[in-house]
Amino acid sequence: MVTGVDMLEPPMKRAFAFVDGQNLFLQSKDALAYKFPNYDIGALAREACKANGWDLAEARFYTGIHDATANPFWNAF
Repeated sequence: MVTGVDMLEPPMKRAFAFVDGQNLFLQSKDALAYKFPNYDIGALAREACKANGWDLAEARFYTGIHDATANPFWNAF
């Protein structure tokens, strides 16, 4: 904790979006019956920031890779 210094909230907050591709796809699939990943991570991050009055500094996407023997389609995707 910083003492003796006034901590002011910045007028514009910077946001960093981290998106788990497999979780986003599985949730979209369940909620919206999507059968194929067709989302725009940049647009999603920008809209989330816009709705909250934040400045998007970066958007990062990550995902795991399926085992080729267990699921060849998603491994090659």
